[in-house]
Amino acid sequence: MADFPDPPPILPPDSHPGSWQPPPRQGVLGRLTRLLLLIIILLALVLPFTPYAAKIKRGLKEVAASFQTKPETKVITREVEVTKEVPKEVVREVVKTVEVPAPPEPLPSQYISRKEVDVASLFNGITVKTKLLTEEGNYASVERLDPDAYKAEFELSIRVPKANQTLGELARINPDLPKVLPGLETMLPKAKVSPFYHKLYQNKTTRIQRDLTRLNKALDRHNFFDCETILEMQHPVTQRRVMLIQSEMDVVADGSDGDRMPSLDEFIYMSDYYQPFTSYAWAKTSSTPNPLLKRWEDRLTKLKAEYAIKGLSAERNAYLKSSIQQVGAEITDMKNRSSLIAEKDPFIVISLLFRGYESQNPYAPRIGDYAAVIHGGRIFPAICGDYGPTFKMGEASLLMAKTVNEKATPYNRPESDLKVTYVIFPGTGTKPWKAPDLAVWESKCREYLNDVGGIGAGYTLHHWEDLFKKPEPPVVEPTVTSPTPPTSEEKPDAASPTSPADPATPAGGATGASSSVTPAEKPAETLAPALPAAGGQ
Repeated sequence: MADFPDPPPILPPDSHPGSWQPPPRQGVLGRLTRLLLLIIILLALVLPFTPYAAKIKRGLKEVAASFQTKPETKVITREVEVTKEVPKEVVREVVKTVEVPAPPEPLPSQYISRKEVDVASLFNGITVKTKLLTEEGNYASVERLDPDAYKAEFELSIRVPKANQTLGELARINPDLPKVLPGLETMLPKAKVSPFYHKLYQNKTTRIQRDLTRLNKALDRHNFFDCETILEMQHPVTQRRVMLIQSEMDVVADGSDGDRMPSLDEFIYMSDYYQPFTSYAWAKTSSTPNPLLKRWEDRLTKLKAEYAIKGLSAERNAYLKSSIQQVGAEITDMKNRSSLIAEKDPFIVISLLFRGYESQNPYAPRIGDYAAVIHGGRIFPAICGDYGPTFKMGEASLLMAKTVNEKATPYNRPESDLKVTYVIFPGTGTKPWKAPDLAVWESKCREYLNDVGGIGAGYTLHHWEDLFKKPEPPVVEPTVTSPTPPTSEEKPDAASPTSPADPATPAGGATGASSSVTPAEKPAETLAPALPAAGGQ
């Protein structure tokens, strides 16, 4: 295709040079600008005459002030570490328990037989197991007349302990015993358990059964197992018989003696089981009344006064009559006899089960027999001074108890374990009984201990101090008064017919009327040689 040149531009008629051209038309934006400017001018002219003039003036001043140059301020910042203790927040959760009562058991609609077992341990240590059996019976008015309709059947289970018999078994209770009494090794091979041991536990079991059958207070566990052994022994050489008992030591506070102790501690005679008498007693030797006589006489007066009241029950009258007879007999005994004093005399209590067997069993101890009490490595001389219950063993006077353990009281035993050995020499008591002579008691116990092998090396027999022994008055040396010799300034009276050298003449001279002195009127120095002889008799 051939190229053709562009045609020349066609100019509008008014574009020719030198011609007049009208001003160009303004657009809409220009018009609006001019209108806005006009409005601003009008407002500027009108606003000074309006209420807003003052506000506008203040606003313009603030704008102008904001453009003014401010002085430069240098800010120095110092960082300081401040430790603040933030309190710990303790959150406690409170759980509120609301008890909702359980609904009652559903009521039975008919009779339901029951078979239940309950087990409990009583205050005395006995474990009780009850088995409840029920069955439907007849009418209540009929069953209440039948003894078998409401009954209890007891089956008591007790293990009776066996007795110690060998040296090793005895030493298990007291390791010092073979060394304290070396003669045991010689006597034990032929020793035998005493029938009294079996009788003791027979008495215990019989009593427990009787008490439980009647729902009475039964013997507690501690007092049931209160005897480890009772052995009968005889030394092969001396033929000395010995009854050996291993038990505990309860405390007896009984006894009174106005001759030796006119007053008693209220703490003693107000104890629960106190009795003013002991089995070992003797005739009074003085007119000093028994310290409890007045109390017993007052008791007798009250009993007689109540017995005289009319209308008492037959049971009460029988009790009062029996009490009057008993208290009257005790008052008679107080007026005529004295007893051991547990607080002052060392003695042991033997069971009443021994009494009455003296003629049948040569080992049966009696009141007044001598005994040695061994606790650890200590040996105490004593006598059998009182009887105790037939179902208990192991008891001694308060003096003995406090010597074994200073904390002992009528209510607190010195030894609760079966660690006390009582060595009794049956048939050694002597009569007539009399107030304790502790020196004799000690001598007798030593003699009988020597008969069965003696006391081991390193051990000694305890020496009791006589708490009633009156202190011996101090020996007063006689004073010899010597005559005062005349001084050089004094001269014998020339008128005296007696020579100054005459011993009958008083020092310093005397008149003739007074110079005659009978032997009874001799100065004291002439009788002085006879005084030492009188004091030594």
